[in-house]
Parts: sequence; structure tokens; C-alpha cells
Amino acid sequence: MPLLKHLPLIALLIAASLMAGCATVRFTATGDPQSPYQGPVKILKAYPDDNDYLEIGWVSADGDFNTPWSELLGLMQKEAASRGANAIVLEEKFTTQLDTPQYSVGVNQQNDVRSITAVAIRVPAGK
Repeated sequence: MPLLKHLPLIALLIAASLMAGCATVRFTATGDPQSPYQGPVKILKAYPDDNDYLEIGWVSADGDFNTPWSELLGLMQKEAASRGANAIVLEEKFTTQLDTPQYSVGVNQQNDVRSITAVAIRVPAGK
């Protein structure tokens, strides 16, 4: 009967794993490899005005309906930094199903996917 003694802990671990979003991150290199960046990665909505940046690659993150956008962005920042980027530029043309007007929210949400894509760039220091 030792299993019964640990039943509340087992139930808690199962519930936590079910609540946790299952998120993935992908990177596709489009430029030369760079040394990892150690600082915080900025999230930009547009490229720098002076076009003074180096494109490193594309980074994407996907999760289910329960995955917070902040988690997806955090995964992207971490992956971009590991590839040498100090900023990511969000791509507006890539959206989640939930952002399209013809999609019916509330129908089959367990299969809903949140997805976001950005371009990982390296901006010179001081910009």
C-alpha cells in the first residue's frame, strides 16, 4: 500500500503536466553563424530604420490554446540569443488560427494552435 501514501503527490504531478502548455521552438538559419548573445533579446515590431542589422535566421514558436503568448515569446528570445541575436522582429503575416475572423472560438479548442514567427537579428551595440 505504499502507492496509496503517495497518491496525492502523483495526482498533483499529473494535473500540473496536463495544465502545462506544450510549446516548441524552431530556428532556421538564414545568415552566418554568430556567437551566442548573453544579454536580453529585444522584441521589435519593425526593423531598425537605418537597416543597420545582420539577419541571423527565423525563429518560430508553437503551443496549444493554453500556452501563454509570453511563454512563446520567451522561448523565441532564448533560442535567438543562443544563435547570436540581440533582437527579434515579429512578423505580422504569421498569425494563430484564433486571429482569423472565420475561425469559431470555442469549437474544438484542444486542437487549437498558437504560432508566432520572428526574424532573429543582430543590431550593433548602442542602437
